[in-house]
Amino acid sequence: MKKQMLSLIAGAVLLLCYGGLPVAAHDTVRVQVPLDFQVNGQLLPAGDYIIKRDSQEPKRLLIQSPERKLMVIVNTIPHSLSKFPARTSLLFRSYGEQHFLAEVRVAGNENGYALIKSKAERKLAQAAEAKAKSSDAATSN
Repeated sequence: MKKQMLSLIAGAVLLLCYGGLPVAAHDTVRVQVPLDFQVNGQLLPAGDYIIKRDSQEPKRLLIQSPERKLMVIVNTIPHSLSKFPARTSLLFRSYGEQHFLAEVRVAGNENGYALIKSKAERKLAQAAEAKAKSSDAATSN
């Protein structure tokens, strides 16, 4: 069970953002996400996004899609990375076909931004853990 849960998290989709081009500030990037994903309970379609740190509240990220005229504001937990990333990347946790944005790492920035699991994601994680426990019990019998 622990191995399956760890592989679920460790094997999450690591998406290197195509280009990850800085837009204006060090904490602002433009990325192309090739899959639908969820943030704060909102489903965001695959496409181009601008992700930037809120200058008034550094723990907050603004995720916007200019072409779709939508924006999501999300609170994060900034944390120090062991080394500065060479490329901007987004880390997702996946449960079947559902993908949840888990972390944003900006090229050249010493901090990563971990997103707090939404209620929907926590429910899916609990279901995955329960399923893993039952399959572990079935294989040990």
